Amino acid sequence: NEHLEYTLTEADYGRFEGFIADYNAFSDSFPSMDYIPEILKVRFPTLKEGSSAMVTYNNFLLHPYWWDSGFGYELTEENYHWMGTGMYFTPENPAKNHVTDLLNINPDNLDLDEVEDPEEEDQINIIYNFRAEGEEFLYLDTYEFNGDEWIWVETTDDIPYVGYEFKEEDYESFGGAVANYQNFSEDYPPENYIPVFLRNYKPYATEGAVQVVKYRYYDGEETTDVIDKFYYDGSAWKKQSYVEERTEQYVYGELGWAFDPTVRYTMRSDDYMYITSQDPIGQQELPWDDFGYYYGASAYYSNFDIRLVGRRLDKLESGEYADPELAEIYDNEGREAAMDEMMRRIVEEGIIKLLQHRYPDATPEVEGIAAHFFISFETFGDNWVRTYPTAEYVCTEAGDPPQFEFKELTYDDDDND
Repeated sequence: NEHLEYTLTEADYGRFEGFIADYNAFSDSFPSMDYIPEILKVRFPTLKEGSSAMVTYNNFLLHPYWWDSGFGYELTEENYHWMGTGMYFTPENPAKNHVTDLLNINPDNLDLDEVEDPEEEDQINIIYNFRAEGEEFLYLDTYEFNGDEWIWVETTDDIPYVGYEFKEEDYESFGGAVANYQNFSEDYPPENYIPVFLRNYKPYATEGAVQVVKYRYYDGEETTDVIDKFYYDGSAWKKQSYVEERTEQYVYGELGWAFDPTVRYTMRSDDYMYITSQDPIGQQELPWDDFGYYYGASAYYSNFDIRLVGRRLDKLESGEYADPELAEIYDNEGREAAMDEMMRRIVEEGIIKLLQHRYPDATPEVEGIAAHFFISFETFGDNWVRTYPTAEYVCTEAGDPPQFEFKELTYDDDDND
């Protein structure tokens, strides 16, 4: 028996016909646990009971989370000021109580062509900040013109990104067939054009920035709307792949190879960005949107910033602390208590939100085996000290979202306490 690590090859996927062989990947419809045991049996025929394998494979996202992004008009600071609501709405003070006034009484306050001369049954989407239980989210409201005024129709909660939908003038800016047909195609692939557009649309983007776009694509038979996510790698905009790399453990038991639901995962830039998007404090007066004060997650640096002196005790122009709760703990209880609070927020709140987002179908047990999750991440502290902890969790309840419980925090370096 052995304990090994193995990354699937094209030949491994090619053992199975159809989707798996075509895409060199598994998916929710063709789950890895149904196929990898057969691969291990063939690849390692001499291994027997007591063996284990950490298997890395490709997983095709059938419904990536960026498809749930919101497309519409995002309220500006000027809009909030006109409504007199502050920079967010709440359950007690919902957006529909104020946005209808903005649409019907002062539409000139909106940079939105659709409100200038609306026709009956026209609809528009308004995106805004919503705060509940100390956390801030992005919500989207749909409004419809009934012939006399705009009325609220429905609310979509907790959208992951504010997307950009290509307009007629955007296609025209490319000229040629793209301008003539108002769409992209196999001959004129979006990957050749959208990065150029984003370079002009977001000229000051920093590494790790993301943008979701909706565009029209002709596949040879029909033209449909496509939603893709692009990220900036520091020099160019690139399309986010629909295939992500995952690692799972398999063990050899009495009945042969079987999936072990233990998840071992190292956080990436996208994960820190997701936690940033859930940050209840946000970036405050910082000029970039890839950092939030409450959790300290930084998508640009792919770590949690836990510098008390260098960042977490920052003050705003008003002289107040950017993170007043943490500052109060520091002033009253000292440095160690403040450090403990930062780590508590990370492991007991922030990463749990990430688990609920990344593993929405998690259950307490898989085939009778308890599900454990080991999430590794990086922290960046004062004096340029980096640490690499791993937090252990168990799923306590399936649901929407599933519930996770933090168990233990360990470090790669035994000298870190």
